[in-house]
Amino acid sequence: MEARSLGQVSVTFEFSRHVGPRYIHGGVTLQFDSLRPHSFESRANWPTTDQYEADIRGEVERVLLERLGSLDHCQVTLKGITWDAVNSCAAGFAQAARAATLMAFEVGRGL
Repeated sequence: MEARSLGQVSVTFEFSRHVGPRYIHGGVTLQFDSLRPHSFESRANWPTTDQYEADIRGEVERVLLERLGSLDHCQVTLKGITWDAVNSCAAGFAQAARAATLMAFEVGRGL
């Protein structure tokens, strides 16, 4: 796949799906800056019970590696989350992070 730059972009994505007997949910706002060295920072406020930053970071970095081929450049900031007290889970936040990162490439190239 052709490598593309993200530029500077902020994306919000909320994932919610019915899976078997329950729903899975996660929502993220991610800010990308490909003019800066790679880093991942969280500024999100999580409830005291759970937090899924590692799942979000892992999925973001997978997409960046797929699209850019390396993690040399692109500062990523988790600006915020959307939380559902019943349905939020690691899988929901991973899916939201993946979709938001893919969307950032589309927004970054002007589509």
